[in-house]
Amino acid sequence: MKEELSLREIINEVILFFINFKILIIAITLIGILGVIVFQKVRPAYYSTTAIATSGISVFERISDTREVMNQRTAINLINNLQIDIEKEDFSLLAEKLKISEDLAGQLKKIEAIQIYREDQEGKKHNTPKFKIFLSVRDNIVIPIIQNGLISYFTDNKYVANFYIKYQLTNQLEIIAIENEVQELNVLRTSSDSKVDMSTVSILSKKGINEVQNHIVELIKMKTIINTNQELLKPLSFVQGFSQTQIPERAVGLLGIVVAGISFLVSILIAIFVNVNQTFNKD
Repeated sequence: MKEELSLREIINEVILFFINFKILIIAITLIGILGVIVFQKVRPAYYSTTAIATSGISVFERISDTREVMNQRTAINLINNLQIDIEKEDFSLLAEKLKISEDLAGQLKKIEAIQIYREDQEGKKHNTPKFKIFLSVRDNIVIPIIQNGLISYFTDNKYVANFYIKYQLTNQLEIIAIENEVQELNVLRTSSDSKVDMSTVSILSKKGINEVQNHIVELIKMKTIINTNQELLKPLSFVQGFSQTQIPERAVGLLGIVVAGISFLVSILIAIFVNVNQTFNKD
């Protein structure tokens, strides 16, 4: 019975405490929240935007992986390494990498590349040849400049450039070889009768003219794919570039909630101190 009364007394004391000091608690909590709002309004805004990109680096390296079309890990790592320079505020090095001025490099707040996945019917995630680039800057004017800077950053990278040059040269050799093969097969098709005995040529071993025609079509398809890759695969290509957003962000919400909680706790501590002081003075 005594425990029940003690618990009831404690609850009554807590309720009376909040009633007696409600103005103080509310006032201190509101002051904390208003302080955050004023701080966020005064501090410089930033602009966030997203792009979708792809890179042919893994194709240049001749990396063969049946689980994915193009491996994007190298490209993603190259972009994420820029964030290290941003965090260190080494804007002179960042400017050199992106081929922009140091003042423009100083406008960069954050950059991050993340792999884009697709889900199959079983819910398993699989890599795609695309990735997202998240960008935050202090001035939205620099967004298209940063996009061009990223292209230069990939193109001028010595490792990537060497593989890209070799890839284009070997592609050209393959195209020439295919063209010569198609030309020889066309001559063979027009000069042969209904049955061709070319046992020295593996793909035509005792096959008919139809088989010759099929190989010509396959070689032309192969040449088309190589030509397409030769023309379109780049160290970095933007499927969708960065939008030059006009709406600034200040992230008031989360910080406001945190400060409100801290202000509330501080107000309770102050109220307890005041309450103890008043009790002591009465005694």
